[in-house]
Amino acid sequence: MTAKVALVSLRSNPAFIQFLLAYAKALRVLGHEVAFLLDPAYRRFSELEETAAVFALDQIPLPTSWTHAVFLNPSVENKKLAIRLRCEGAKILYVFHEPWQLSLRYVWGEGLLATCKAIAAHHVTVPSLKLADTVILASRYGLNEYRKGDAKFNRNSVYFPLILDDEAPGDLAELQGLKRYFSFIGGLCRAHGFDHYLAFMRYALQQDMDVRFLIASRNQLSESVLKDPILRQNLDKVEFRCGRPLGNEEMNRCYAESFCVWNVYRRSTQSAVLPKALMFGAPVLASRIGSFPEFITEGRNGRFTSGNDLIGISDALVHFRTHIRTYGEECRKTFLETFYYRSQLKDLERLLSEQAIGHGDTESVCAD
Repeated sequence: MTAKVALVSLRSNPAFIQFLLAYAKALRVLGHEVAFLLDPAYRRFSELEETAAVFALDQIPLPTSWTHAVFLNPSVENKKLAIRLRCEGAKILYVFHEPWQLSLRYVWGEGLLATCKAIAAHHVTVPSLKLADTVILASRYGLNEYRKGDAKFNRNSVYFPLILDDEAPGDLAELQGLKRYFSFIGGLCRAHGFDHYLAFMRYALQQDMDVRFLIASRNQLSESVLKDPILRQNLDKVEFRCGRPLGNEEMNRCYAESFCVWNVYRRSTQSAVLPKALMFGAPVLASRIGSFPEFITEGRNGRFTSGNDLIGISDALVHFRTHIRTYGEECRKTFLETFYYRSQLKDLERLLSEQAIGHGDTESVCAD
């Protein structure tokens, strides 16, 4: 049976465009009808309209008769729309990126402000979990963490990986010719080990290592980083692309130019940086936490280390550059087998079919 699927993102985030597009393309390959229901701020991204019909939340009236709705990220607007869609007969799938439990270790590691933000974000997420027919986790680690805590809100949960289109050039040799940076890409935060990356960068520059660095983030670099005397004396070895949203083409260029990408995080359920690095044949340096051991094989598509192991990181970078062709091939293989949307078509179809059974208490929701 042909499904009519709404892909929903009610909090604008340029990073989610790649996931919206991949889901849309996968669903169309499977023969389903698909459209986007989005935060109006997404209107400026023309690639969405080129893939499927786009309806902004401020449009009146919104289309009806959806069979399924896939919510891709948290928003305070999710609850109202999810109730409406459920009452119109749609089955709700919610992609949950960060299952989370409050602990003293979390407070100690992240600080009070970050903990308060995490509590608020989780509070916003709970109604989406309760209203979903199925909760999707993007890693088996995330699924296990969810079942330890948040499953009390909804027991029907499944693993389905982050999916992306393949945006890398077909010629791997072309990619290898571009690679010159050891890159930090993404949020400049403690959870992502940015302080450790900076510490290694300062060490490498002081040791006059033959390494160039790239920092790419929508976040603004702090004054203390910009005024660091070691960095200021070595600007020929450091590239900053920060303080503004980076378009998809520019982000792809960052990955394509990287011979290694930093994933030495303190905390991660599923890194969105990881599949993009693999897509562009860039091995990752990762910590042995969260879902990284699911997707990274030591010596094949990356290596494991700790953020303060300066010698170990140095050795890994030399190893990656020496064997970049082999690592690039293994990275591409992992991406195509796990994260490329065409490799997940059967599981996506099965997910939709199982979803048609329905698990939520629609009558009680619509009666309120």
